[in-house]
Amino acid sequence: MLTPERIAFYNITKQRFRSVVFFILIAVSSACIFGAGLFNENIGSAVGQVKGRIGADLIVVPSGYNDNAKDALFAGDACTIFFKSDPSQIIAGTEGAASVSPQMYLETLSLDCCSAAGIQIIAVDPATDFSVSTWTDGNSISDLGVDELIAGAACGLRKGDTITFFDHEFLTTEVLEETGMGYDNSIFVSFETARQITASEKYAHMFGQKTDLVSMILVNAGKDSNIYELAGKLRSSLSDAAIYSTDDLVSELKKQAGYFRTTGFIADTFTVILSSVAIFALITLTFYQRRNRIGSLLSVGVSKSRIVKIYLLEYFYLTFAGTVSGIGVTAAVLLPMHGLIKRSLDIPYRFAGTGKTVLLSLLVLAVNLVMLASAYSFAFFKIMKTEPAVLMEEHT
Repeated sequence: MLTPERIAFYNITKQRFRSVVFFILIAVSSACIFGAGLFNENIGSAVGQVKGRIGADLIVVPSGYNDNAKDALFAGDACTIFFKSDPSQIIAGTEGAASVSPQMYLETLSLDCCSAAGIQIIAVDPATDFSVSTWTDGNSISDLGVDELIAGAACGLRKGDTITFFDHEFLTTEVLEETGMGYDNSIFVSFETARQITASEKYAHMFGQKTDLVSMILVNAGKDSNIYELAGKLRSSLSDAAIYSTDDLVSELKKQAGYFRTTGFIADTFTVILSSVAIFALITLTFYQRRNRIGSLLSVGVSKSRIVKIYLLEYFYLTFAGTVSGIGVTAAVLLPMHGLIKRSLDIPYRFAGTGKTVLLSLLVLAVNLVMLASAYSFAFFKIMKTEPAVLMEEHT
């Protein structure tokens, strides 16, 4: 028995060229919309969590190393930077500063002393840390021993792995979830471990055998303190430091992310418009060429609803297959390149999650079905208003 489903498949195989063209059109438009959407979702997901990941109101870095600190924090570009002298006590004694947490930044070397180069080592003080500890499991920061590390998501380490940096063999005690920030390419050690490295005679030419080196200081303002007033006081008392408000940094990142989102929205809009025009033209032409067949079906008593179902199923199958293929190919390309894309950007970038990806896929399918329904309704119902005898006078 010839069911509407079988007839729809028959029409697809009989009109192979037209079916392939329609399939490719849907697949390409789906790939463009899904790709741009996933890219923007990944950026938005990372930027939206920046302040929570940093966990500080103010960031203090050595003057002249502003870009290095930003790149290390957000883009994952490793660096070695230090204050000339540790300003932690001055900052802690400033009115309005509730908590202060120093960090030390060391870049691994492309020498025999390091298993891998270009990885950011961040030393944290377990006694004062209020940043990294908020997104680790349990008490992993406070329990971090000598020559133990916590690895970022993109470091390629697993819990229990060992790796050598500056002639120290480190044991990986935990791997953080993806943050979308420079933390993904970083490893975290205790200040005790870092000071053993900087105090080493072997690396005296780099660190001067010093044990009081500090690279960045995170500051939280008191409950009733004004962040910008506190920043002004710190600028007055620290001549060799640059002070940034986390809110200002986040606003700057959101502005950059907004450019990407606007560009993506414009690209998606043009894609939808061009695809709609092409789908409308293709479906209209197809139904015009099938006027005679539709007239014949109507004249022998085939109901309009059955005819609608036959041709609707034909285009639904092609639309669904094209959408799935376009999304599948895009995902197969973008997901393996996730790390490369992240490294090429100057702003945070992280996978938005399976749930949002599925929702985005459903949205792309919905957009394609709306385009199909609009074109199908206009072309088909215009023909269905014509008398069967008139339709049969046309020749395919």
